[in-house]
Amino acid sequence: MTAFGIDLGTTNSCLAYIDESGRPAVVRNSIGENTTPSVVYFERRDSVVIGSAAANAALLAPELAVRHVKRRMGRKDVDFHFHGTRYTPETISALVLKELAAAAERRLGRPVRDVVITVPAYFGVAEREATRRAGEIAGLDVLDVLAEPVAAALSHQHGHPAERPRHLLVYDLGGGTFDTTVIRVDGDDVNVVCTGGDRDLGGADWDARIRTFLLEEFSGRHPRLDPTADEQFMQELWIMAEQLKKELSSARTRRRNLRFAGATVQVELTRERLEELTADLLQRTLKITEETIDRARRQGVDGFDEVILVGGMTRMPAVVSRLERLLAKDGPAEGTPRRHEPDLAVAQGAALFALIRQVQREDGEGRDTRDERVADRLGISAEQAGSMRSRTVTTVVPRGFGVKVIDQHDPLAATDPLRARYFVVHLLPADTPLPADTGPVGFATAFDNQPMLEVEVWEQADRDGSEELADNTMIGRGRLRGLPPRLPRGTPIEITFHMSETGRLSVHAVEPRSGREVRFDLQIGGMDKAAVEHAKAAVARHDTSS
Repeated sequence: MTAFGIDLGTTNSCLAYIDESGRPAVVRNSIGENTTPSVVYFERRDSVVIGSAAANAALLAPELAVRHVKRRMGRKDVDFHFHGTRYTPETISALVLKELAAAAERRLGRPVRDVVITVPAYFGVAEREATRRAGEIAGLDVLDVLAEPVAAALSHQHGHPAERPRHLLVYDLGGGTFDTTVIRVDGDDVNVVCTGGDRDLGGADWDARIRTFLLEEFSGRHPRLDPTADEQFMQELWIMAEQLKKELSSARTRRRNLRFAGATVQVELTRERLEELTADLLQRTLKITEETIDRARRQGVDGFDEVILVGGMTRMPAVVSRLERLLAKDGPAEGTPRRHEPDLAVAQGAALFALIRQVQREDGEGRDTRDERVADRLGISAEQAGSMRSRTVTTVVPRGFGVKVIDQHDPLAATDPLRARYFVVHLLPADTPLPADTGPVGFATAFDNQPMLEVEVWEQADRDGSEELADNTMIGRGRLRGLPPRLPRGTPIEITFHMSETGRLSVHAVEPRSGREVRFDLQIGGMDKAAVEHAKAAVARHDTSS
């Protein structure tokens, strides 16, 4: 059975597979496009439109459309309501995935079931689990979620195995997120050294700056008119801003007419002015890139053989010129930035990884693993099966993970522990290679006769490893109940973190003397299996079209 790779993007999504020649190929959607806008228009109850048609329909009824939902993945406090039905970011993403799969099935004449879905490298546990759930809700078998820069590197290296170890810097600036990742390639193996990023930085922010500029130009000439309350005007303005951004990657200047309430204003935007308006956004990407390069150096990476640009935003001339200046500070050893299929590479790499996972899953299930048998089952050559079986792709912990503990130096710790200072001890620091196992780490009970222990798991909010609660986010908890009576304060407790190569975190806490223990996998967002099945049934009822 063919496996597929899906780039579930903030602005556009894409699906690819490995064709008969062994190459990753993008499957065009129902209207012949390589990519599908990640826009969902709720036409009526249980009927939605996806993609370009949804973006066009949103011009007339923007209140019935959702775009950029990827930025909300993993957030429990976000939902949407259309035609009396509640939707979460996962279910809306599932509708996009469902349409991508349906279009591929119609075009290829084969089922789409086994998939790998990509995520930004800097996505944490909550976002990754939400993405996995979106695939399950769409009725897909999610083999794995894969970091987008790793997928891009796999696509870049396909058919060109490195004769010697090489280091790549992947700069991935997409529509809604930014990642920069240092990758070591050795033969066919791809290993992440370190990564950095910002889940709330991408092309949508450039669009917002252009939109603000256009509004200010209009209001400056017609100060008594306020078009911001007109949803249709604002929707048109958003689309205009995105078009201007794209056009100014090749043109030096563009003009547009803004019309509202009988007034018309012609506005000119130059590439130079756009670069001024967005200079701080680009600088944020460069700062993250520089920090990532510094961390890579501390791990022995002295330079880069190649610098790969991924994401539609890398078409902007300012990105290449500023990145070249950044790399030139350290001499000519750095590679020259070059684009590699900026819109398609991630899906293509995910398709390659999906095939790797399929072959390796055959091994894990104890089937006859001779290359000829595996190849026949998966519809690939024996040579491909042998190559995929031996490949390794390793990633790293995107952010640090730890547990909340009481500050024993706070005087309140002994007298009033509930009011004492608490902080986070990071058991898994950022950039730890996966899979990772901390082994038992020693902690202790906080007060006498403690009947139970609550283990709170916290994730770094950003790259800095601050122990302060304000700089971390609580992502899950488990309770160790039934501790023996009359335990004194300071009784040893051991906690172990294990994070799989797919980024799933398991926690084990034990009181060694009694053997009381608790094990839990983090359940993010409150969706158990029953909730996922309910959402799956609801999405299955929806008619989707593009």
